[in-house]
Amino acid sequence: MKKLIAIISVLAAGFVGTAKADITMSAGQSLEVQSSGAVTNVSIGGSLGFAFSQDLGNGITVTMSGLTFDNDVSVVDNIVGTADTAVAQAASTTANVGTVIVPIAAGVAVNVHNVITTNVITASGAVTGGASNKGIDGDAFEQISFASANGTLTYGADVEVDYADTGVGDVTDSDLTGIGLASADSAIALGGTTGNGISYSTTMGGTALKIGYLFANGGGNDLFDASADANNSTVAISTAVPVGPLTASIGYTSAQAAAADTNTIGVSTSMSVGNGTLSASYVSVDAATDSTEMGFAYTAAMGSATLSVGYQQADTDGQDNTNMTTARISQPVGTGASVFAEMKNLSGGTGTTTAGETSSIVLGSAFTF
Repeated sequence: MKKLIAIISVLAAGFVGTAKADITMSAGQSLEVQSSGAVTNVSIGGSLGFAFSQDLGNGITVTMSGLTFDNDVSVVDNIVGTADTAVAQAASTTANVGTVIVPIAAGVAVNVHNVITTNVITASGAVTGGASNKGIDGDAFEQISFASANGTLTYGADVEVDYADTGVGDVTDSDLTGIGLASADSAIALGGTTGNGISYSTTMGGTALKIGYLFANGGGNDLFDASADANNSTVAISTAVPVGPLTASIGYTSAQAAAADTNTIGVSTSMSVGNGTLSASYVSVDAATDSTEMGFAYTAAMGSATLSVGYQQADTDGQDNTNMTTARISQPVGTGASVFAEMKNLSGGTGTTTAGETSSIVLGSAFTF
């Protein structure tokens, strides 16, 4: 109740103009239909987000990433959790110590959370289980940024430094487009690029510069042992430089791991062509298994609609090349509303170990508030 009162107080203060922080809210809703082979998938979901910022009055603005509720087509009810453990039992009995008896058949997998707690379970095999460890948006409030005229400094437990992933070629925007498709035999992997760390971005002249460092790249835990010998760090740097009609970006990431380090360099460029923009990229990964990726994309306006097409090819040592072709067209139908269509097609090295379709089409509508 105290937490609820505190939240209401902050929101009320925001409405009457007494809150120090600026609160930004955003929301959206989407309806999407995917056709892939003989399968038709429908996704209905929405999003709601909060962010907070405050001017310290000394030339520095503090921003905190806020709580976000978002649609995830791969998560039931959009709540990420770990499934309860179920163990097959041998001959089992129940002894009623309450008012309800729940029999357990021999050899049947039993989820302990489906057994009423007023019954004592006696079994020759142990019943295991536990809380589902569910949570909504575990990344909330894990970063804070300080922006000044000289640049922006960010630190937190969920910092991303995937600067070398400059690849273009996938122009899709919906998560539903890739659901159910075959796995790619060849694909790049940059190593640990998310975790506890710090990043800094600035602009010098016409050149943009980003530097990032992760103290531990195994994930964004709120608590970690900074002195542990097993910590794997990551260092990354990127720069974007205008070169005549082109914009060139170069990114480098070096991620440590117990098995082997991963060093990645990515280069991309873009230029105006006709009434659109043409982009190209190349990424090279030096790891236990080397891989490369090249991609091209073109985005152009067609009246009020936007059309994008892309192509990407990945090559991993010992595997067949995987080719991907994507396309997207989006048409606004009012303020904050649009309809769109996307397609994805895979060819070459796909699905040697995981079966699946190689192409899909998605039709959808989106609303932002």
